[in-house]
Amino acid sequence: MAAKPLPELALWTIDISPTGTVNSNGYIKINALDSIAFHNGAPFPVNIVFTSNFNEISDLQPGADSAAEGGTSSLNVTIDYSIYNANTQKITGGPYAVQFGNGPLTVNISSLNTSPDPIAIPNGGQIAFNSDEAYKIAWEVGGQSATVWSPQPSKMSVGVNGTQTALPGGNGETVTYSITAPSNTQGGGTVHIGN
Repeated sequence: MAAKPLPELALWTIDISPTGTVNSNGYIKINALDSIAFHNGAPFPVNIVFTSNFNEISDLQPGADSAAEGGTSSLNVTIDYSIYNANTQKITGGPYAVQFGNGPLTVNISSLNTSPDPIAIPNGGQIAFNSDEAYKIAWEVGGQSATVWSPQPSKMSVGVNGTQTALPGGNGETVTYSITAPSNTQGGGTVHIGN
């Protein structure tokens, strides 16, 4: 029997602008075996800090390209990253998102604290909550109750909850969520759904 050909793998270069932001492809979906690299177009060195899976890229000099991240094994996860001016340690852009394959960005909730927060996902991207207790959850866009996920449960269970996929009506929006513990204390967070 002939061997199956490998899927075409791609290297996605993410360009950092002169202001230290990502103006295009900041919220992307790529194949599970693809990889990403960064080109620093800023006039200052940058640090790129990821929420999971990859180590920080430190002191990427102006005009330089980073080594590729990913591509060595199949990833089915969404990662967020932010860009910092390496000289001042101040954030210049982000969070931005890369969805590898078909996988959510995991948001951990412990004692009403959410991590990471704020987060970003690409259009049609996914999230999943990992919760330390059962919480009620409500979503808003612009201060109004909104349905932006499929499914969109009103309660979370202890542990890893099911994957929620952003609906087209959420594209380009910043949505907020509030969580309420059984004791009626509240927490919450913010999700930017790419554009």
